Amino acid sequence: MVNASKHPNIELLTYSDIIEFSGIPGAYNVKIRKNPRYVNESKCTGCGLCTENCPIKVPNEFYGGIGERSAIYIPFPQAVPKYAVMDKNVCIDCKSCERVCPAEAIEFEQEPEIFEVKVGAVVVATGYDEYPIIETNEYNYGIYPNVITQIELESLLSPIGPTGGHIYRISDGKTPKTVVMIQCVGSRSLKANPYCSMVCCSVALKNAQLLKQEYPEMDVIIFYIDIRTTDKGNEEYYRTIREADVRMIRGKVGEISEDEDQNLIVRAYSSLTGELIKLKADMVVLSTGMNPSKGTIEAIEVLGLSTGPNGFLSEIHGCLKPQETNSMGIYICGCAAGPKNIPYSVSTALAAASKAAALLSHKTISQELIIAEVDETLCIGCHRCEKLCEYEAITIDEDDIARVDELKCKGCGVCISSCPARAIDLKYYRDSQFEAEIKGIGEDIIEKIPEKSTKMEN
Repeated sequence: MVNASKHPNIELLTYSDIIEFSGIPGAYNVKIRKNPRYVNESKCTGCGLCTENCPIKVPNEFYGGIGERSAIYIPFPQAVPKYAVMDKNVCIDCKSCERVCPAEAIEFEQEPEIFEVKVGAVVVATGYDEYPIIETNEYNYGIYPNVITQIELESLLSPIGPTGGHIYRISDGKTPKTVVMIQCVGSRSLKANPYCSMVCCSVALKNAQLLKQEYPEMDVIIFYIDIRTTDKGNEEYYRTIREADVRMIRGKVGEISEDEDQNLIVRAYSSLTGELIKLKADMVVLSTGMNPSKGTIEAIEVLGLSTGPNGFLSEIHGCLKPQETNSMGIYICGCAAGPKNIPYSVSTALAAASKAAALLSHKTISQELIIAEVDETLCIGCHRCEKLCEYEAITIDEDDIARVDELKCKGCGVCISSCPARAIDLKYYRDSQFEAEIKGIGEDIIEKIPEKSTKMEN
């Protein structure tokens, strides 16, 4: 991240949003809104004095709500660029930050900035959001303080986290002796997301290993449906935790209740033995799945991209063109296209970058000329072709005439077969050309048929 910020050909526009997008491949127009930080970026040194002296404290989103941040804060310890940002929704305008800032970087009068840039290609890498378990309160998450998620557990395990890498119960601050992990929360379920989120098993095995390293006497139990660790080296996690005496129970947890000491009573069903299991735990960790991020949803609306059945961005072809979208010059990578782990996200990012570089390495963009064309005298403006075109290459203008965007059209022929007025043809494959070709073939065959004798033998 630091190398990117220092590269002479890379301009970082953080804390900004794309509000309008138009143009053609190689010459896209992007309107950007730069949101006010209320901090002058050219003056801020990231010293943190403003954050230390701010009297307002709210839950820290970066650590999943565990720990606190100030109304003016640096988003996370390794933030690039390392500038403070002010949350005006909770700021009380006490001016404490302004008084202590040695660089005089605080600017309460900042306004949003709107500007436009012209780009040749776009790479969408909008990540994912955690499955919103707080909306369903599944397993009493959000009700029982000692039921947390894997992301919150990682915040506790982080050496730079709110607890300095030590595990404490949220309810009373004690170190838990028994930790239960539940897999596939929000994934592989018809009531939530039907798909597998891919990384949850590896994350659970990794965190279980870290817990046993830090607390060898801790009892760690994992309830799972299937353990899916498909990446190279991930089978080592399973072997390591088995040697560390982590208990693996294949089964489904039915409910979690709480006793008077805020200990958690876990009731589950073993799919292997068929028995009902009841055990007491100090902490329960839920392995929640991946959802399309807020940024992905915004990209769909602003860039006009299409999605798959799970809400993630869809590519042209999952095997042959996994980074390309229906819009030429717009590429997707990472979890914007679906759940992925870090190595897979890196490889798809490299592929998307190479695609963008290949497109921009030429002065002109080549386009297949086998595309749809409209006979304006026959078009009745019924919008059928516009609705069926997967590439959004056809629009109906104010004169109720279909117009084809030649850069977006892929020549698939769906519009041609659906047009009730037969007003659309495919260049070089027009109906008139086929008719002439068939007629020519027919005439050639007739010429080659020998004349039959009409004489009859007696």
